[in-house]
Amino acid sequence: DNDKLYKDEFVSILLDTAKSVDVQRIWPLALSMIMVGSTVGVTAPAMPFVVQNLSLTAGEYGMVVSAFALAKMLGNIPFAVLVERHGRKP
Repeated sequence: DNDKLYKDEFVSILLDTAKSVDVQRIWPLALSMIMVGSTVGVTAPAMPFVVQNLSLTAGEYGMVVSAFALAKMLGNIPFAVLVERHGRKP
């Protein structure tokens, strides 16, 4: 029972941690994540236009959409192994 983390304790720890965040160091990472997220949000509505103009089939459209996830997976797996092997660097 000593291993349980109750909601009030969790919220307290979370708020204390949030107060100590170094915004100057996190800003570039946050900005890059916003840019990556916005590219997905911007390209999704444009895809029907692209499909029509390129005369893509449903399968080809699926390959285009899947390419992002595949590239992310192919990049994340080797780098995750490297991080586990060599450790995280600040």
